[in-house]
Amino acid sequence: MYDEIENRYYLFTFAPDLIRQNVMKKILTLLYLLGSVLVASAQGDDSFNKNSIALGGELTLQGTWQVDVSYHRMFTPYVGVGASVGMWKQVSYHGVPEGNGWIVSSDYREAEDFFLRPSLRLVSPTVLKIADAKLKLFAEPGFMMNIPLGNVFVDLLGNYNTTKDVVNVHTSKGTWYAFDCKLGLSVDVGDMSIWTGYKFSTLDTYALRRNLVYDNVRFNDFYPKKKCMHGVFLAVSYNF
Repeated sequence: MYDEIENRYYLFTFAPDLIRQNVMKKILTLLYLLGSVLVASAQGDDSFNKNSIALGGELTLQGTWQVDVSYHRMFTPYVGVGASVGMWKQVSYHGVPEGNGWIVSSDYREAEDFFLRPSLRLVSPTVLKIADAKLKLFAEPGFMMNIPLGNVFVDLLGNYNTTKDVVNVHTSKGTWYAFDCKLGLSVDVGDMSIWTGYKFSTLDTYALRRNLVYDNVRFNDFYPKKKCMHGVFLAVSYNF
């Protein structure tokens, strides 16, 4: 009886981990097979453009915009690696940290940051061709690295809530990175390409501000809970 209970407890406790491990193994195996097929199909083909420089932007449902410049080196027509640099910023803010006689300055209520984003680019063979335009599918998983510094200015208020002084509050604590993935379509016309589609990201715009404290007040108490981000993007690239 005791052995049966122990076995059930083991299955209840460790089964989710085992399932996740099996799923991860299947995903990695699928990616490996896909990469092998793409690389094998491209062997002997040296006529493709190996370099791609792009200017892009995106908007998210969580109220942020982003612009970036990227470069990718294609090792085959279907597989490449690269990186982008850019910045993101909130269009609107949710919650303003404040306390007895102070409030975050108006210019620092929307979070923003600069980032570096290494990425892998996977491109399908042409799925549709109309005149000179070639339609392809692509996926671009990436790793966003923000500047690891949360920094705001706080207005110290005097009579009639007028600002009598300003102090700086900053910290390097917090999550400064995020994982994301772009999924979409590309349209190639000559040496130019248009990339558009959907983007998922684990970026928390308040991550580096949640650990800020002023006058024993934690800023995290004023910010909404972390949510994954969903958005759309558009980029134009020159390939050579």
